[in-house]
Amino acid sequence: MPELLLGRRHLRVLLRHRDKLRRAYDHGNRVLHYDTILTAYLLAFFNPILRSLRMLEDFSKVPGAQQYLDVDQLARSTLSDANQLFDPTLLDPLIHSLQSHIPALARVDSKLGQVLKQLRLVDGSYFSVAADVQWALRRRKRGKGTGCDDRSVRLDLQLCCATGTPECVEINGKGTSEVAAAQRHIEGGVIYVADRGIFSFEYIQKMLDCEADFVLRIKTSQLFEVQKELPLSDEDGKAGVISDRLGILSGSPNRPAPETQLREVIIADANNPGHVIRLLTSLTEIPAHVIGEIYRRRWQIELFFRWLKVHVNFRHLISESANGITISFYVAVIGVLLLYLYSGRRPSKYAYGLLSLVGAGQATLKDILPILEARERASELERKRLARKNAQKAGK
Repeated sequence: MPELLLGRRHLRVLLRHRDKLRRAYDHGNRVLHYDTILTAYLLAFFNPILRSLRMLEDFSKVPGAQQYLDVDQLARSTLSDANQLFDPTLLDPLIHSLQSHIPALARVDSKLGQVLKQLRLVDGSYFSVAADVQWALRRRKRGKGTGCDDRSVRLDLQLCCATGTPECVEINGKGTSEVAAAQRHIEGGVIYVADRGIFSFEYIQKMLDCEADFVLRIKTSQLFEVQKELPLSDEDGKAGVISDRLGILSGSPNRPAPETQLREVIIADANNPGHVIRLLTSLTEIPAHVIGEIYRRRWQIELFFRWLKVHVNFRHLISESANGITISFYVAVIGVLLLYLYSGRRPSKYAYGLLSLVGAGQATLKDILPILEARERASELERKRLARKNAQKAGK
């Protein structure tokens, strides 16, 4: 990988793991190695036009790419075979190594305090597949008179709220659920935040068994037997909290609910007048308005998926195999971590755009960092201005 894109310190980290990848599938007759795939995919991540195997094949022949690749060209058929062969989990040590270098946030929201560091946002999102592959999810298009199917896969992941970096990445096809994916990644001491689509009694029980906490939005149809009403503070009222109660979930003989006493916090939906947000949580010592603030942090994972699809151009995936698509997303995670390490900030469209110029050889890290700092500073000032404006409106 070019030093001008990664910087010397991060380049050394990648080189250590690159040697391990080379040895993982070493064979006397092998021409295309795993480390070459990683290099090519990382170069493609920072170049939005390289979103097909054909484009990667053409790109591999130009001098700018040849200096970083150890093959004459990346043939599409060979790339396709490699995508099915190489194990994506071999990239886990590299991801963990980069995550260990992520700096702490410069400032922490005073209302959330230490809780922010424990939050893990859980969600999944659909991505279109270029080819008609049988393992992908099928979703009926609702376009007028089309009558055709759209093949899609779902990316399930968790986002660390403190850093904005992805963890526990999974690619799933038909016959799987977001809840099942979430259940495979439960750790003690973590607070999981999820929307209504990620809910089951089994999931809640597993989190309780693992001594993990949660803030889950639940449907209005979910029954909750109230055992105690909790008083609301002035801050709760200002934050739109309608009720704060302790109780247990109601199940059935076929679907027994956890017997542990839980908490239900109901908040007015500011975006939908007349509607409410029902939150189920195991956190009993935290004020109700903070529970609402914890749930509002979930928007970060929605923004991450939007960023990945719109600004990084990951709407359409180039591989036909689940293994190959998983490798692509693992490389995207590595790219996101590198973005954070370059800029010292959460990944943004500005950082990605400027680093794409570096990847194309049109700028250096030294060139873009002052521009990025000025852009991020202006964005922060604009966010504060809008926050003050909204606060003034709410006070009237």
